[in-house]
Amino acid sequence: MLGTGENEIVDLWPLRKGADARFSEAVRAGRMSREEARRIEDFATRGFTIFEGCVESDLVDALCRDVRRISDSPGCFMVTDHRNGRSYAYSTEVFDHFESAFDLYVNLESARRVCFHPTILRFLGLLFETAPLAFQQLLFQRSNQHPIHQDTAYVCLEDPLHMVATWIALEDVVPGRGELTYYEGSHRIPHRLFRDGSKRFSPGVDDEEAARRHIATEAERLGCAKRDFIAKKGDVLVWAADLAHGSNPRTRPPDETRMALVTHYCPLSTRPFYFRFLPENRGIQAYDGVAHMASYYYSLPASGVIRPNFRIP
Repeated sequence: MLGTGENEIVDLWPLRKGADARFSEAVRAGRMSREEARRIEDFATRGFTIFEGCVESDLVDALCRDVRRISDSPGCFMVTDHRNGRSYAYSTEVFDHFESAFDLYVNLESARRVCFHPTILRFLGLLFETAPLAFQQLLFQRSNQHPIHQDTAYVCLEDPLHMVATWIALEDVVPGRGELTYYEGSHRIPHRLFRDGSKRFSPGVDDEEAARRHIATEAERLGCAKRDFIAKKGDVLVWAADLAHGSNPRTRPPDETRMALVTHYCPLSTRPFYFRFLPENRGIQAYDGVAHMASYYYSLPASGVIRPNFRIP
């Protein structure tokens, strides 16, 4: 726990000191199995867990088909425009494998079925002790080549450590295509607060390189081993909010794909930081009685395929 002058930084319950007693009581009461308790304790120690072969091939294939059909609904999807050097664009009649897409769970049932897979929901439910809220999603067709970072600097919540993310392989990962890499146990490195006293990075104000040096120095000091996620289709990596991660450099041709779905979740006890300045996007939509959705780019709740209300800078 650490005061920021605005909120105290408090971990999810399994990552706090003294969680052992709650694990034992939950097992005795039948709220979780011994295997589930073991996995969550391991997650708390290492900052991640991997569910191999978790998402069935038919669910993955359905999502990939829908991704290829994004061009059928021009204007209804928020995508990147990297070929033209821009961060954002509205979808058009052309959507190639160079670009990424945001919050597909808003318009695609196939994305919802993948990111709200029962195995994922069960694990998140044990961590959050409530149904999860998916508040940001990124469909990557290629590696984004992000340097090592902690999500809490860029994917912001009112309670920054109450975030959990999934990286779901939509195809077998080929080394050299910019595979995901992460540092085991790096979620435990000391907090480095930004100029406003929070864990949120402010462009033009904060020193991004200094933050990266802090991560590298502390990860080395604590002996955090570097791991590469050479996943098979359907594998799911679940990581804690502050686990340091990024992409390895691409060494293979840049047009080769590395398709993955990344979703960030939190419990309903907190809220995405964007709720502060996007009142029209504070809506929360229930999904099938087991989860919830919110979006930076769309006004929810809604039905059918809708258009984003995000204003491109």
